[in-house]
Amino acid sequence: MSLPRFIFILPYLSALATAADFKKDIQPILEKNCYECHSVKTGKKKAGFVFDDLQTFKLDIADNDVAQIRPGKPAESHFLEIIVNDGKNHMPPDEKLSASDIKKITEWISEGASFDKDAPKLAPAAVKKSLPPIMSWTNLEGKTIKAGFVRLDGDNVVLRMPLNAAEVPYPLAKLSEASQKLARDCAAP
Repeated sequence: MSLPRFIFILPYLSALATAADFKKDIQPILEKNCYECHSVKTGKKKAGFVFDDLQTFKLDIADNDVAQIRPGKPAESHFLEIIVNDGKNHMPPDEKLSASDIKKITEWISEGASFDKDAPKLAPAAVKKSLPPIMSWTNLEGKTIKAGFVRLDGDNVVLRMPLNAAEVPYPLAKLSEASQKLARDCAAP
């Protein structure tokens, strides 16, 4: 490999190696958006959740039906669902996380939801089998579609249906302006 090509690829390799560092990427998101209601420091543990005490937070991470975060399974993680869902239990209550923040949290969960940046990541095959996080997409008629973002493909957004994991192209022009923006944000590198 020639040196110029290596230099071009190097930033991408380093981004892959540090794609989901809890302390660098996830903890600042939680601190900014969640600590006010879910931290030892503020003395608030709403719904029993606390994110600044990692020993307590770790109790919510397991591969079982009652865990809030299921390592390697973002689509089955209630924690992520309430962040992307527009329902009454949406968190944070008065705001939406950016698509970039949601993507980081999804990667972190997909890779094993570890607090240790040097912990082994889940095998890529296990990550590919999981569904993308389910989001709410609103069409021009005001109807909501619950599906995961896969990619933009020309004039369509490709969505993955949660029940059968089928990929369905949906015309971008038939989505509300907010959902079109969400699709573009999800597709952004």
